[in-house]
Amino acid sequence: MERELDIIRQLDDQEAVLQRARLRTMQLVALGLLLLAALLFALARAQRHGHPAWGYLEAFSEAAMIGAIADWFAVVALFRHPLGVPLWHTAIIPNSKDRIGKSLGKFVENHFITEAAINARLREVDIAGKAGRYLQDPAHAERLTRWTGPALEQLLQSLDQDRMRRLVCDTAARELARLDLASLAGDCVDALIAEDQPQHLVDLLLDQLGEYLSDEGNHETIGNVVQSAVNTDSSVVEYALHKAMPRLIRSTIRKVADVRVDRQHPLRARLGAWIADSALRLKADPQWQAAIARFQHDALASDKVRHMLEGLWDALRSRVQAELHSAAPGVPGRIPAGLQTLVQNAGRMLAENQAMREGLNRLLEAGSAQLVRNYRGEVGLFIETQLARWTRDEMSNRIELAIGRDLQFIRINGTVVGGVAGLLIHVIVQYTV
Repeated sequence: MERELDIIRQLDDQEAVLQRARLRTMQLVALGLLLLAALLFALARAQRHGHPAWGYLEAFSEAAMIGAIADWFAVVALFRHPLGVPLWHTAIIPNSKDRIGKSLGKFVENHFITEAAINARLREVDIAGKAGRYLQDPAHAERLTRWTGPALEQLLQSLDQDRMRRLVCDTAARELARLDLASLAGDCVDALIAEDQPQHLVDLLLDQLGEYLSDEGNHETIGNVVQSAVNTDSSVVEYALHKAMPRLIRSTIRKVADVRVDRQHPLRARLGAWIADSALRLKADPQWQAAIARFQHDALASDKVRHMLEGLWDALRSRVQAELHSAAPGVPGRIPAGLQTLVQNAGRMLAENQAMREGLNRLLEAGSAQLVRNYRGEVGLFIETQLARWTRDEMSNRIELAIGRDLQFIRINGTVVGGVAGLLIHVIVQYTV
């Protein structure tokens, strides 16, 4: 940053030297015309009795000198006292420095820094479109990645990791708690029904049930569930159920397989109707919704889920660091391939998606309008304060360098116009008197 500021100062100094040289050149031209008029006046004055034409030259040169001196006085009076004499209403700019700063601040604030003017300019520039085209260029994406990659890695290392884990965990838990899981599940089932897909869900349920029943490790659990469902104290009945359980499980497996294969099986229609009814109950039954909400709350409060959410930050940070250290093949300087691709894809989306561009531009316009409203009185005050820091001589010199060369044309024109006016007056006098 310091190096850039030094370069800017050097450029300003060089520009000031060039402006000063051009100003001096025009001042010498104007002064030369004045001296030329004085020389012609002296010559014509000395030869005025030799021929009538010398009288015309004398009138021209005399009026030219008057015009040149008057306009010199007017131009110099803007910036300083002519010849150092503090005449009334001279050195106008340095004496009016504070008033000029205040007026300039109000003018810029009222006519340039306005919501309408800035939004019109933003719409004309189309920042989103230009950003999209800029980011699409591989060279620009690489340059941006070279800057953002190290900055992002340094940011990741400087953050308080424990605080970030808690922040990400709390944010994720809060957003998950806002989800209406019952309505969301009901909408998913409705989507399946609308697309005539409930039978695919039935197939999934049957496949999972068949796998569960076929796993011998689950047979003991199935037996215990059946024993609990029968709820009998008879040891004979329990013994009979225990002996019949393998056959019951095999029969159930065959039944599930038959339903899975037979697309017209009546049980399929009943399962499909149950799925449709479940969708309605998920969205309309308060008891179902309350039960799912309790499950959602208990799940988010569980240590297992909290531990998983706390690991989100570490996973995200590891992923970003991996991308930052995955240099693009063939590119020197360890350019992160994933980050560069992400930058180019963002540019491509902006360039191709008109709705996204318009939305981003509207967001920029809204942000700029808000800034103008919030800091409306600050712009004029800032300009006034900056100009107040200049001394009178500094302000006068800066303005003179900016417009002084053009003001010298007033002196040149005054010399020529004054001479022509004097010549015309002399002609009128000669032919009317």
